[in-house]
Amino acid sequence: MTSPVRIPSHRSKPTQRSARPTLTLAPMPRRAAGAAIDMAILIVVAGVLSSFLEGLTAGVTRVRIDSEAGQRTVDAALSLPTWLPLALLVALTAAYTVPLMAVWGRTLGGWAVGISCVRIDSGGQPGWTLSVRRWFVLYGAAGLLAFAPVIGPFAWVLTLVVGLSPLWDRTHRLRGYADAVGRDVVILAPRGAVKALRGGSDIPSARS
Repeated sequence: MTSPVRIPSHRSKPTQRSARPTLTLAPMPRRAAGAAIDMAILIVVAGVLSSFLEGLTAGVTRVRIDSEAGQRTVDAALSLPTWLPLALLVALTAAYTVPLMAVWGRTLGGWAVGISCVRIDSGGQPGWTLSVRRWFVLYGAAGLLAFAPVIGPFAWVLTLVVGLSPLWDRTHRLRGYADAVGRDVVILAPRGAVKALRGGSDIPSARS
C-alpha cells in the first residue's frame, strides 16, 4: 500500500484544496548511474589539475650551497606531495556538488539521468547549509579519514556505505544517511517536475 509523504504548500491558503502531483522516487540504479557520472567527471578534472601542477614543478630544481665550503649541490626536480591528488579530489567534490545541489538541486550526473534532490519539508531546493551537510556525509567524512594512517586506504568504504544506505531505509522512500542529514528526498525529475513539487505534492514510498 502506498504511503505518501505530503510536502506542505506555503502558497495556498489552508481552506483551499489544489491538485497535488505525485512524484516518483528515483530508483537506485538511476542514482548509482548519476553518481558514477559525477565521480568520472571529478576524477578526470583532478587528474588534469595534478598533471598541470606536475608540469609547473618539472623544471624547478633545488640548489644547496654549503656556507663553509661554498660548494653547490643541485638536487633533483621538485615533486608534488603524494597526498595532493587526493586533497584535490576531496576539494573538487565540495566545489562541484555543493553549489549545484544548493542552487539547482542536482549535479551534472543527476541531470544526465533525470533525478533531482528536493527538501522533504517544503519541496524547494536543498539550499547551501543542507547541501554542505549532505556533501560532508557522502564525501567529506571519507575524505578526512583518507589522510589517517592505517585506515586511510579503506576510507572509500564509508562513501560506498552511505551511497548504498537508501537500500535499507525503513520508510521505503530510499532516503539514505546523506538524505536524512540533508533533509531531502531524491525523485525523478523530468522538465517541470521540480516546479510542480514546490506547489505541494505527494511522494509515495518505494513499496506499494
